[in-house]
Amino acid sequence: MKLHQRVILFLKLCFFYCFIHTIQAQDSTTVLPEVQVKAFEKKRSLLSSPDALARVDSGFLKISNGLSFSPVLNAVAGVRLEERSLGSYRVAIRGSALRSPFGVRNVKIYWNEIPLTDAGNNTYFQLFEPALFHEIIISKGPAGGMYGAGTGGVMLLYSPVYQQFSQVAHEELYNSLGGYKQTWDVRLKQGQATHRIFASYWNQEGYRVQSDLHKRFVSYAYARSFKTTGSLNFMAYYGHLNYQTPGGLTLAQYLTNPTQARPKAGTIQGAVEQQATFDIKSFFSALSIGNQWHENISWSWANALQINRIENPSIRNYEIRKEPNFSSRGVIHYKNKSNEMYSADVGYEFLTGQFDSQTFANNLGEKGNLQLEQNTSVRQLTVFLQHDFAFKNDWNITLSGSLNRMWTQLNANETIFSPRLALSKKIKNNHSLVAKIAQGFSPPSIGEIRPSSGDINPTLKAEKGWNYELSYRGKSTFGLSYNLTLYQFDLAETIALRRTADGADYFVNVGRTLQKGLELELNYQYKALFTVHTATSWQNYRFKDYTSVTNNYSGNFLTGTSPFIQSVYANVSITKKLVLIPQFIFTDKIYLNDANTDILPASRLWNTKVQYGFSVKKLQGHLWASVDNIGNERYSAGPDLNAVGLRYYNAAAGRNFSVGLRVAL
Repeated sequence: MKLHQRVILFLKLCFFYCFIHTIQAQDSTTVLPEVQVKAFEKKRSLLSSPDALARVDSGFLKISNGLSFSPVLNAVAGVRLEERSLGSYRVAIRGSALRSPFGVRNVKIYWNEIPLTDAGNNTYFQLFEPALFHEIIISKGPAGGMYGAGTGGVMLLYSPVYQQFSQVAHEELYNSLGGYKQTWDVRLKQGQATHRIFASYWNQEGYRVQSDLHKRFVSYAYARSFKTTGSLNFMAYYGHLNYQTPGGLTLAQYLTNPTQARPKAGTIQGAVEQQATFDIKSFFSALSIGNQWHENISWSWANALQINRIENPSIRNYEIRKEPNFSSRGVIHYKNKSNEMYSADVGYEFLTGQFDSQTFANNLGEKGNLQLEQNTSVRQLTVFLQHDFAFKNDWNITLSGSLNRMWTQLNANETIFSPRLALSKKIKNNHSLVAKIAQGFSPPSIGEIRPSSGDINPTLKAEKGWNYELSYRGKSTFGLSYNLTLYQFDLAETIALRRTADGADYFVNVGRTLQKGLELELNYQYKALFTVHTATSWQNYRFKDYTSVTNNYSGNFLTGTSPFIQSVYANVSITKKLVLIPQFIFTDKIYLNDANTDILPASRLWNTKVQYGFSVKKLQGHLWASVDNIGNERYSAGPDLNAVGLRYYNAAAGRNFSVGLRVAL
């Protein structure tokens, strides 16, 4: 799309606002308290934010059975978390997981404003525990104006920094599939300083053969405030995650026995014979400081070190990777306190990492002869500037941009400027309309440039695209709030997954995709007794100008994307102490290959959790029980896309139960 066409489209969105404003009836409702969230270096209400933000708060987090982020994130419109097997996460925000055979790619993740995504554009999100965080903010679509390269979106994870009081909490959890988990959460407050130690231990037998999980995680956080303006924070964790990978099944194998691992086929060994496993040991430490320079100027600065060691015997080979990474992010904030009509933020983010890989033959779970050794360094630099203008009559404009560059020794380096412009208008007290245009830039990850096939692709280009968005938000005095968003994302140089004849991954640019969508979130709360939340996603994602050898896939649905997803959950207080939390997720069919000839059927997933709170003197606690997949639905929570031999299917667990007890003193 040419520049003048982009401007015209943006003006059309603005004229649409004028139309809405004209027909808007007089609103006599009173102003309700607004929850503030921090994103794009600003603390705003969801109603007035110029971006498509979703907030996962403590109410959302209660949905979880304590074992996975899946029930939580899949309750958000436009967000899908898939698990090919226990511990094998794949996250897609407003798009398919076409670039991710496994892992989190093209989604930037931060922990208390510090990057967890490494220089190679990978994030090992599966290391973390839902209980570690009290809030998750999700920004959908390109966020290059402040968060650098990426078209998929941003997840901001927040754990408590300053503790209000000292507390020791412990939780025990048992799962009917053979799982045991315990967590410890120790919080200490000493004057202006606070400490938090969080530790978890989890062993879980998988639903399928060759899908067990073992996980150890411990973190430490220290926070210190200096008067009213300064702060110092230190965070660190060590995680060791080991999970087996059962591999994909054909449809016949999936229907006959969904619990089996990928079997041996001719001379090719199966997952059990090769002891297919993913093992990661990860260490992370970060220090952040902030202060007020002047009445109108403040700053924040953070540096982090992350060291990952991965051992991955697979059906094809045995890979060992060492990945030390360093990140640095600094921001200067300007806000004139005598005239709050203008504010600005300027900063940088720098990521650098060394990615060393050795690939051996896999001799029944043991390292064989060295097949390939590849060592490379990757660096990313983002410099960004954001302006916010507030005008009379509740008009606001946000204008930002970032200059992004990625250096590797493996392929051509690219530099691009990513602008972002948002126009918002608050209508009466409790309604707002936002129109936004933003460009995204997503360079290939190290796993795409150097895939499991072992063949480096020096010509792989970054994805680039323009996103156009219109949101209408509001809330009423009787407890109903809503957020309706329409968007269109034109993506060029789309990166897609391919597989060799023996099942190895490799990636290519396949031309353009056109992604049109609508998201609707409704939330109704009746006092403290009843809350219901619905999230609806319509996704019309199509390939454009996509030809592969002699096949023309232009017009086909984007692989790995469901055209319709509906999530509903409720929080019902039966008594003051007894709470019922049911959840339902409907996922429409998913196209498993680019030709759209193979389809994963729609699935209907029911989960329910019951929680009982109690107190004995100073001891506070709750006992809970959950049932997942109540209908015992047979479905695949994370299919393998474009799979060789049509081995698409990774069966998710059938009906299973969990019970847990948490006490705090």
